[in-house]
Amino acid sequence: MKRSGFSMIELVFVIVILGVLAAVAVPRFVTTRTDAQVAMARSDIASTLKAIPARVFAENLDPTASTPPGFSSWGEWMIDTGGLDRGRWQVGGGGSSGNSNSGIQPIGNVTNSSGSTTGGCGQIIWIDTSGNLIFKPENIPATSTGSNNGGTFCKALKESYPSGSNRIIPLATTGAVKF
Repeated sequence: MKRSGFSMIELVFVIVILGVLAAVAVPRFVTTRTDAQVAMARSDIASTLKAIPARVFAENLDPTASTPPGFSSWGEWMIDTGGLDRGRWQVGGGGSSGNSNSGIQPIGNVTNSSGSTTGGCGQIIWIDTSGNLIFKPENIPATSTGSNNGGTFCKALKESYPSGSNRIIPLATTGAVKF
């Protein structure tokens, strides 16, 4: 008698092999997505940190003012200046600035270990009352705190910066050069 099908043993082996492959591939896919989001955030940060001083000096803005002309906050102005995607960045997020609207925070779209979607990573770029542009990746929480979420994306972004990556860029002019 001629068979035209698979035995139960053959089907079980195929299902087991597919299960093992899926168990290996799915976590790697999530990690790859997180890595891509971290790379985009780092690129956004680098271009924004260059664009802000250029625009302040080009438009002769006073970074010690409470808000920039035409914007509701310095955070809104930074998102506009950096050309940042509002799906990846938002205004505020607390931080050490005193004014939660004076800065911006990255937003992650990766599910953390508890199954919830990560939110903002905390304010890491802001303009303080002295007119300094502050970049402080150490503000990213390692674990969830209040409205911030230390999920997969936030943890990976924080780990992508070595310790000592904080920067203070003075934006306020001394008035020494006048035209």
